[in-house]
Amino acid sequence: MPTRIRPRTACAPADDLSNPIPEEFCDHLGFVLARARLELIRGLDAVIQPSGLQARHFALVRLLLQRPGLSQAQISALLGTDRTTTMKMADDLERRALVSRKRSATDRRANTLSLTPQGERWIARLQPALEDEEARFLEPLSPGERALLQELLVRLVQHATTPNNPNNQHE
Repeated sequence: MPTRIRPRTACAPADDLSNPIPEEFCDHLGFVLARARLELIRGLDAVIQPSGLQARHFALVRLLLQRPGLSQAQISALLGTDRTTTMKMADDLERRALVSRKRSATDRRANTLSLTPQGERWIARLQPALEDEEARFLEPLSPGERALLQELLVRLVQHATTPNNPNNQHE
C-alpha cells in the first residue's frame, strides 16, 4: 500500500462537521479529487442549469466546436463516457437544436455530430460565465499552482488511460 501523504492544509477535526473534508479522508487522494470535482461541477452546473443542461453537455458541445463531425463513439472515447451516456447527451442537445446528427459518410452504422448555429451561439454565450466560475473555484491557487495542477492532472489521466498500463481497465 502506498504511503499516505498528509496535506499541509488543515483538515476538519473529527468533531467539526462544517468542513467538507473530514479528517479521516484528508490523506485519501481519491476522496479529495472526487470532492473537488463535485464542487467544481456544482458551480458549472449552476451556470448552465437555466438552459436545462449540465456541464457534461457543455463538454460535448465544446468538443464539437473544435472537432465537428465526430462520431458518437469517438466522443465517448474522448470524454471518457460510455456510449449510452453520450447518446443521451446528444439526444438532449439535438432536442434543443444545439447539435445535428447525421449518418457517417464512411460508416453507415455510425452517427456524426456537428454544432448548429444555435449551438455555436449557446457556447459563445456561456463560455465567459463558465470561465469566471472556474476562476472562482481556483481562486485559492496562484497562477503557477493552477498551471501545475492542470499539468499534473493531465499527466495522471494520460497515464491511467494508456493502453499498455496494466491498471487500465478501460476499453
